[in-house]
Amino acid sequence: MRSSLFWRAFAAFLLLTLLTVTLCTGAMAAYLQAERQKSYEAEVHQQAEEVAEYMAHLNAISFVRENTTMQYVVRSKIKRIKEEYGAEIWIVSYSSGTVQYLDGEWNTSEEIASDAVLKQLAIIQSGREIRVQGLFPKLGNEIVTIGVPWRYSDGYVVGAVLLHISVESLKVSYGELLWKILPVSAVALALGVVLSYFLAASQSRPVKKISRAVKKFAQGDLSSRVQLSCGGELQALGDSINDMAQALNELEDSRRAFVANVSHELRSPLTSMRGYVQGMLDGTIPPQDTSRYLNVVMAETNRLTSLVNDLLDLSRIESGKFPMEKRPYDVCEQLRRIVIGFEGRIDARHADVDMQLPDKPLPVNADQNRINQVISNLVDNAVKFLPESGGLLRLEALRQGEKVLIRVGDNGAAIPEKDLPHVFDRFYKADKAHTSGQGTGLGLAIVKSILDQHGEKITVRSDASGTIFEFTLEAAGE
Repeated sequence: MRSSLFWRAFAAFLLLTLLTVTLCTGAMAAYLQAERQKSYEAEVHQQAEEVAEYMAHLNAISFVRENTTMQYVVRSKIKRIKEEYGAEIWIVSYSSGTVQYLDGEWNTSEEIASDAVLKQLAIIQSGREIRVQGLFPKLGNEIVTIGVPWRYSDGYVVGAVLLHISVESLKVSYGELLWKILPVSAVALALGVVLSYFLAASQSRPVKKISRAVKKFAQGDLSSRVQLSCGGELQALGDSINDMAQALNELEDSRRAFVANVSHELRSPLTSMRGYVQGMLDGTIPPQDTSRYLNVVMAETNRLTSLVNDLLDLSRIESGKFPMEKRPYDVCEQLRRIVIGFEGRIDARHADVDMQLPDKPLPVNADQNRINQVISNLVDNAVKFLPESGGLLRLEALRQGEKVLIRVGDNGAAIPEKDLPHVFDRFYKADKAHTSGQGTGLGLAIVKSILDQHGEKITVRSDASGTIFEFTLEAAGE
């Protein structure tokens, strides 16, 4: 069960969802950490600037005076920064070159003699700000110093405010942010699981329907159909399977009809022959009539032989075991020879022949023997249904572009309109196409199969004036 298409699709969609949620969660946490880090440093930097603003209200005299109101404000601000951010504030006076304030007490001062420190203080004195790590070795290399200018109210830079904070204090915890994002990610993952389930089901459901239908086809039930409304390639596949089932169903019906027709065509002459032979053996048929009935048996034997030969020819043509040997030849000469071969039967019906052929040769590129069979079958079919008097056999050949059009017609009774689409079917019973005892009922089917192998088409039209079969062949060079 777990190896079914549904579970494989569900596992694939779920894995993709999990991977997407994980990557998005990590990317979002990293982005938020960077933004929070930037925002926190800006906040710390703002604290240093606020101290510098407070110091702008102190002048050189009040700077060394104890317990002034502004000094109290400055001390309170520095104390709060230390408690809240874990940072220390140093205030540097350029006039004295000493640190005048350290750790929230006015009584601390020391000389600044380091070249690195003096270089950074010179940057601040020019009105710019600094951010340097490990500037004061005694504080440690993990301490970041943020420096801003201390100006008097007239804008003149008289000193600097240095805020010292550890690198760790500036960092924003990635894990803390991750835990805040995880609930949202969990909801997204749960939604992804649900969507993966329904998506996998929607993909596997059509395949299951197709599988069930194909199993029924394999069991011989060709009436089943795949009903899909999913669109796309799966629905196209389902429609193709339905078309295949319809074609197989029609083929099966054709096969059954073919077997039934062949059985009937074989049973009739065999029954007749058996009856005549039985009659001769048991004396029912007088000895003086034996010769006449033996001729009847011989005629039925010839009919059976013709039927079997036609069946073999049709089977070989449709299976491709009758390879076409195309070569150029004059189709007009072929038509004349075939009509000469039917001269006896045409005369017996007192019919006329109307041949409309060009004076010059009309070459075609085809298998001469197979086309001879095609034309002979059509002429034979036409001669059968010529009227008893006033019959007319028509033959015509003419060039049409890259093709040669050939027509074979008669002025006999019209084929019923409902029978016209089926005249090329095997054993199809229509009064015009088949007459009991005349032919095998496979002639027109063989004609169509041969022309199909040539890549050509044959059509028929029939009305009160008669019936005309016409087909095309590939025109050859002069």
